[in-house]
Amino acid sequence: MSAAAPLLEARALSLHAAGRCLVRALDWQVQPGERWCVIGRNAAGKSTLLRALAGLGVPERQGEVHWLGRPQTAWAAADAAWARAYAPQHLVDRFPLSVQRLLALSTVRPGRLTMEQALVQLDVAHLAQRGVMQLSGGERQRIALAQCALQGAPLMLMDEPVSFQDPAHQARIAQWFSGLVSADGSAALVASAHDVNWILRAATHVLALHGDGGWSAGGCAQMISAPVLERVYGCAWREAGGVWVAV
Repeated sequence: MSAAAPLLEARALSLHAAGRCLVRALDWQVQPGERWCVIGRNAAGKSTLLRALAGLGVPERQGEVHWLGRPQTAWAAADAAWARAYAPQHLVDRFPLSVQRLLALSTVRPGRLTMEQALVQLDVAHLAQRGVMQLSGGERQRIALAQCALQGAPLMLMDEPVSFQDPAHQARIAQWFSGLVSADGSAALVASAHDVNWILRAATHVLALHGDGGWSAGGCAQMISAPVLERVYGCAWREAGGVWVAV
């Protein structure tokens, strides 16, 4: 990897599913220190895009994805865990491991934070000895975020990381993202989300999927605006007292 290589780069990436074009010719980079949120309507392709960026199977794709300056296809499976971590929206646990054991098994490159730090920061320290199959949806989701961070990869991909969280934990995770990525300036994060106001707290940049294959990308100040949100969601938006509302 050269010193100037982005952590993630999509080159003319196109994705199709069920006869629809989800993403057309995506040319996009993620640099160290950036926190991106992917927005779009339901079925716009957010989860499919994150799977493609993580190197997982998708219905149909063209173009290239690079991690740390190398084509995704050039990474051996074992080495891919060194480059990127992925937290899916839905998890299926097949073994009755304890939370502590699961997190220990998830660590590939120790150093960004300790298990104890992750447990405290995500408000799950009291669950360390509990079996993962005994957790609520929100608890399991926060454990998945801890797994993603503890893997130690510089590129972290998370699909709907606050979909099961109450407002207090949503705020906590937004703050955690900022510390997680800015701690040493070498990591970056890409997450999908729907809540525009949460995105303003959690992200530095936004990638918008328009639903017809089109896309746009830029800083939060540029992207969280009435014209962009109306194009993405198909409804009017207004800002009231610093809060964005669909109308």
